[in-house]
Amino acid sequence: MKKLFWFIIGTAVGVYAVTRLKKKAQVLAPESLQATAEKLASAIRHFGDEVREGMAEREGELREALGIDTATNEQREDFR
Repeated sequence: MKKLFWFIIGTAVGVYAVTRLKKKAQVLAPESLQATAEKLASAIRHFGDEVREGMAEREGELREALGIDTATNEQREDFR
C-alpha cells in the first residue's frame, strides 16, 4: 500500500513538474521573446510620447507665466 501511495505521489509531482517546465519553455521560446520585446518597445515609445507631450504643455505654461511669447512677439514687431 505504501508503494502505491508513493508511486501516485511521484507521478503527480512528475506531471506537475513537466507542466511547469513546458510553460517556462513556452515563455522562453523565441516567438514569445519577440512578442515581449515588441510590447516593451511599444510601452517605451508610448512613455516617450507622453513625456514629450507633458514637456510641451509645461513649456507652454512656463512661457505664458513668464510672458516670453508676448515679449518675443512684441520685440519682433519693434524690429520691423
